[in-house]
Amino acid sequence: MTSLVKRGWMVRSVFDTIDGIDQLGEQLASVTVTLDKLAAIQPQLVALLPDEIASQQINRELALANYATMSGIYAQTAALIENAAAMGQAFDAAKNDDSFYLPPEAFDNPDFQRGLKLFLSADGKAARMIISHEGDPATPEGISHIDAIKQAAHEAVKGTPMAGAGIYLAGTAATFKDIQDGATYDLLIAGIAALSLILLIMMIITRSLVAALVIVGTVALSLGASFGLSVLVWQHLLGIQLYWIVLALAVILLLAVGSDYNLLLISRFKEEIGAGLNTGIIRAMAGTGGVVTAAGLVFAATMSSFVFSDLRVLGQIGTTIGLGLLFDTLVVRAFMTPSIAVLLGRWFWWPQRVRPRPASRMLRPYGPRPVVRELLLREGNDDPRTQVATHR
Repeated sequence: MTSLVKRGWMVRSVFDTIDGIDQLGEQLASVTVTLDKLAAIQPQLVALLPDEIASQQINRELALANYATMSGIYAQTAALIENAAAMGQAFDAAKNDDSFYLPPEAFDNPDFQRGLKLFLSADGKAARMIISHEGDPATPEGISHIDAIKQAAHEAVKGTPMAGAGIYLAGTAATFKDIQDGATYDLLIAGIAALSLILLIMMIITRSLVAALVIVGTVALSLGASFGLSVLVWQHLLGIQLYWIVLALAVILLLAVGSDYNLLLISRFKEEIGAGLNTGIIRAMAGTGGVVTAAGLVFAATMSSFVFSDLRVLGQIGTTIGLGLLFDTLVVRAFMTPSIAVLLGRWFWWPQRVRPRPASRMLRPYGPRPVVRELLLREGNDDPRTQVATHR
């Protein structure tokens, strides 16, 4: 029984082997088909090989060129690293944290030594830099760059050893900027000092704080009006910019003339105050109107004649002063000052005490006009003191 089983397994193994041979035959048949296709394609591949070989040769040449280029870059990088290492060693040897570095070899260059004398002081504590403007530096736009340049320079040295260094600008724009700042500062001082001095003098002469303030205020108003009219005429109507010196010179003359005219008018108010506030103002205006108006018109015409000068700045100065005198004579002195005096009434003469109406002849220590007072006292011989003396 056992031998029969073994023989059965042997027969089965033989059949399995035969099946494997059949499968191998089928696979060899498919391989043969593939080899036939490959044999058909092989001539085409052989025809493409020369082009492929040429392409690979070109790639080889490109690789060699890239290698040569990279070799140069590697050499330059090595040189840069060497310079950086030398710079680091120099910084370490200097024992400081300065923001600038020059190799020692630069100081041996003759061109560098020539430029060093132009841009660096002998003691090495001052350096010069050249700044180029975009546009004309002698214009308002160019002058406006000065503050921005200074601010940028101060910001650049913050956090560096030069943080406390002084920064100064020179050149056309900086010069005009200094002139502008100086003129503005001097004019401010001169204007405040002149107005303060005029106020003090007016207080001493008129013995009234309010009257002195009115004089100073109307003078300042005349100044502003004259400058506004001058800007209107020259800049808006004629399209010509005013020179910076016009303001300074016009202030000097207008302060003097304007205060004189107003002082003359208010002094006449004071002389006629005995007749009453309103009556005194009417008499003062009638007595001084023609004289002051004629003087102001003559002076204004004289100054305005400067407009015919070949120098434009003289014409602008004369026009500004002439317009200011006309405004002061025809508007301020003729209308504003009397109107303010009428509106304020007796407070115009504060701290003096005045009567809004004329006092009786018995209470008046002196008359508004000596001649009129004398005639009034003689008329009818009605003075009580005279009657008493006669009776006695």
